[in-house]
Amino acid sequence: MICLIKDISIIFFSIFLETLPFLLLGALISSIIEVLVSDETISKLIPKNIVLGSIVGVLLGFFIPACDCAVIPVSRRLIKKKVPLNVAVSFMLSSPIINPVVLFSTYIAFYNTNPKIFYYRLFLGIIIALIIGIIIGIIFRGKNIILNNSEEEHCHCEKHVEEDNEFLELEKYTIKNNNYKKKIFDILEHTGEDFFDVLKFLLMGALIASIVQVIIPRNIIEVFSNSSILSIVVLMIFAYLISLCSTSDSFIGKSLLSIFGPNAVLAYLILGPMIDIKNTFVLFGNYKKNFVFSLILLIFIFVFIFSLGVVLV
Repeated sequence: MICLIKDISIIFFSIFLETLPFLLLGALISSIIEVLVSDETISKLIPKNIVLGSIVGVLLGFFIPACDCAVIPVSRRLIKKKVPLNVAVSFMLSSPIINPVVLFSTYIAFYNTNPKIFYYRLFLGIIIALIIGIIIGIIFRGKNIILNNSEEEHCHCEKHVEEDNEFLELEKYTIKNNNYKKKIFDILEHTGEDFFDVLKFLLMGALIASIVQVIIPRNIIEVFSNSSILSIVVLMIFAYLISLCSTSDSFIGKSLLSIFGPNAVLAYLILGPMIDIKNTFVLFGNYKKNFVFSLILLIFIFVFIFSLGVVLV
């Protein structure tokens, strides 16, 4: 029992510490967007066409490096900035797969063994993010999918204070809206709020993922490796439960290649960054249940279809 607790603790802290810097980065990016980028600027940059908008979301995923948990507060902030839902979802799903850090780690892991996996992960990650972004954008068009949280109730940055007595108090320590010190203070304030909003859900997810890793024997998973369909399903479930950061999952995928084959490993490499236990908790802490369930279902369906499609091709 003591050894079991020790193993769970080691894996828990490994997942938590691995994810923590990226979570902080995501909160910081989210706060910079909130304070420095106006709604008008964003509305001008995002195309009205749903397909072109989702393509822009994917491009944002490349230029804003974030892991699967860190990208969620950024996507939420984009939606609050009136960015179309399809753009935010395409960004949220693509960034953990196609950002430069993940691309580099994937290339290093597979360039000597099966370099096609690198290209398939990049290409299918983009395609799936685009398709799901468009579908979600159509299904939830005009609907509020963000949970109400304490941010609006407790945020006292100048951007969210009305012209009442609170505004008069604020004027005592700020002169103009473009005051650099005030903007830095606002960014730090938002960063702290976003970070601690997401942190509790990350802790719960990391704990469950670490328990799963210790309790489920690997030989049970290997039983299903002889069937291409079953191996894809098993590694998709494995990716969901194991909850590895996308910057390091390529090397685990490489170790599974000889057992399950390239198609199942590809499913593992695409699904894991898009959805796993820890970011499921983070999603439920930020978005409404029907949106989260729909998103998870679509991810599983399209990852399975495209991973199996590579086998058929």
